[in-house]
Amino acid sequence: MKKHLPQRPQRSRRKILKILSALCVLSGGIILSGCTLPSDAPASAPEFILVTDAPNSVPSPTAFLPQTPTAVSLTETSIPTPTNVPPPTLGEGQGRGIPQYTIKAILNYPAHTLDVEQTIHYTNQSNTDLDSIVLAVDPNRWGGCFELQSLSLNGFGITPTLEGMRMEIPFGAKLQPGESLTLGMNYRLNIPPKSADQVFGYHGNLQTNLVNWYPFIVPYDDAQGWLLHSPSGLGEHLVYETVDFDIALKLEGEEDAVVAASAAGKQTGVWYQYQLEGARTFAFSISSAFNSETVSSENGRVTSFYFPDYDRPGKAILNAASRAIDIYSRRYAPNPYKHLSVVQTYLPDGMEYDGLIFMGSEFYDEYDGTLKNNLIALGVHEVSHQWFFGLVGSDQALEPWLDESMALYSERIFYEETPPYPITWWWRWRVTWFQPSGWVDASIYDNADFRGYTDAAYLRGALFLEELRTRIGEKAFNAFLQDYASSYAHEIATTDDFFTTLDKHTDVDYADIIDAYFLDR
Repeated sequence: MKKHLPQRPQRSRRKILKILSALCVLSGGIILSGCTLPSDAPASAPEFILVTDAPNSVPSPTAFLPQTPTAVSLTETSIPTPTNVPPPTLGEGQGRGIPQYTIKAILNYPAHTLDVEQTIHYTNQSNTDLDSIVLAVDPNRWGGCFELQSLSLNGFGITPTLEGMRMEIPFGAKLQPGESLTLGMNYRLNIPPKSADQVFGYHGNLQTNLVNWYPFIVPYDDAQGWLLHSPSGLGEHLVYETVDFDIALKLEGEEDAVVAASAAGKQTGVWYQYQLEGARTFAFSISSAFNSETVSSENGRVTSFYFPDYDRPGKAILNAASRAIDIYSRRYAPNPYKHLSVVQTYLPDGMEYDGLIFMGSEFYDEYDGTLKNNLIALGVHEVSHQWFFGLVGSDQALEPWLDESMALYSERIFYEETPPYPITWWWRWRVTWFQPSGWVDASIYDNADFRGYTDAAYLRGALFLEELRTRIGEKAFNAFLQDYASSYAHEIATTDDFFTTLDKHTDVDYADIIDAYFLDR
């Protein structure tokens, strides 16, 4: 492990390794499983750590029901209803039309199993009659991980199709705009060992990370249909809409385990209760080795979870993350979440989820006591994804620049407000040394390799934002950032939305900048 900042930045493999292009497709069964993810990182890449990353209506008074209930062909099993767990508080969210996810989960820590009872309340917020619904089942990409035990639609047993990570549930009748349904399901996850380049899974008995661990309904677009893309081996392919979570978690087999989560929890007997409104994901990390420390400001609370003997870097990223939240809350929009967990894990990069970010253990080893290191730069990048990913969503597969360039540029904003203000160092270290090329608006499928993708979506994206800021002026640029974050909060923004909002704040001609960085404008 490096003890000091390298002369040449390290090349990240997270985007390449996080989600693989190969997707095993299995069909025709109810207890189904996907493929184990191999590694396709370049063998001789120049070292560089590049950070990431990781819509609503009123329910119909007439409940939607399928015309002909399908007989249950699954083994009916159920998690016992936990005692002393407060009932779900979903009334407000249902009135907003936001999907509601109510989950009861029992984690057997030493056996690496998670038994889940899940309910989804969903309202058709599109302008289209729906004859089926599509869910992403990310754990099904790991062999033998996902075991579906029962599935119901409005109380009627129903049989889905599950191919790879795509689960489709047919309806016996049309779900019209504004109408609602309730899905219920029981399943088990046989949690896989965590590979060095993945977040999901267990690392011996040291740590278990649960990310994208529950099936979720993907967004529906009137023009494109269900937004579920195939992995490419580069970048992120999942698209999330805003939902409300009410989760109860019980741990078995590990009395000393500490739980890091996307929201602050409260213990009720043997159960831990978590509620998070207006989020796209909910993640957990559980370890009996965690130390933790918390700081609070008027903009939110941050808890750093780190392993023994990492107190110094664990506290450093805690303070940097808290400062970043204060800066971004003022520059973009109020902090969308009340609490942020910063979690050390074994990973060659960082990864964001709503209310929780993972940071690679190597960065803690490298920490040199200054701002000029991967731990701080990548950490504040991941923090900014709470705004550009969490608050303002986007299609990460087709328009990855919308969150990645904004997050990379957020590092610059952090450093310009944090003494000793090492902006020149940051530009040279993070961007200009690579002499990046490529079109900013390329999708994750348009570049043949890692270098082309990261140069375009991250580095060229940051250069574009800097030139734009210089051209239109500081006042207009800051007003645009705040308007964009406010106007598309809890929605899925597009490139068109970005420029429509920008044009509200400037009459300056920036067409030549667009021509230099964008292919399809």
